[in-house]
Amino acid sequence: MIRMVREVNDWNKNKLLGNSAEKIVEFLINSMPNWKCNEFGVENHIKDIKEMVRETINPVTNKIRKMPDFVAFNKKTKETFFIEVKYFSNSAKGKYILNYLEEYNEYWEGTKLIIVRKDEPHFLYIDLGKINNSMRTIIPFGYGGESRISWDFTTIEQGIKDLFPDLKDEDIKEAEKHIGEKS
Repeated sequence: MIRMVREVNDWNKNKLLGNSAEKIVEFLINSMPNWKCNEFGVENHIKDIKEMVRETINPVTNKIRKMPDFVAFNKKTKETFFIEVKYFSNSAKGKYILNYLEEYNEYWEGTKLIIVRKDEPHFLYIDLGKINNSMRTIIPFGYGGESRISWDFTTIEQGIKDLFPDLKDEDIKEAEKHIGEKS
């Protein structure tokens, strides 16, 4: 019983930190005059779709479940990116436990992963079109044959300004103040 309560509390805390990271990235993208960040992930859609996706597993619901968090549009250059945001309180440089990354490429080609970290650098960008199996390690986890996937992005990770060169340093500094805070 205590373990179940701890798992629920951990899930709630992780959800809070993930939501906060998403809001920070939304702030950063919207802080640039020519960019507009729009919520896109399944959590932002009508309740009936969310329930259907939870209860039904098929190719279409899997695609919906893996919708990136945002679509970012540049009104001037017409660039458009799918953006997925992940928060990490700590990690070995360049190494992250992330399951299902390949599915973003399968379903949502062109997705950009923005990692928000408690450690410096606080904002990293990974072009998911550049990931490959040599960056992936499967790690056994728990009982029953479960596993997690560890990714080593050291060869492809970049700073957020490589994706968004128009970001102002003062906006990044402001965003850094809120990493790990409630959304």
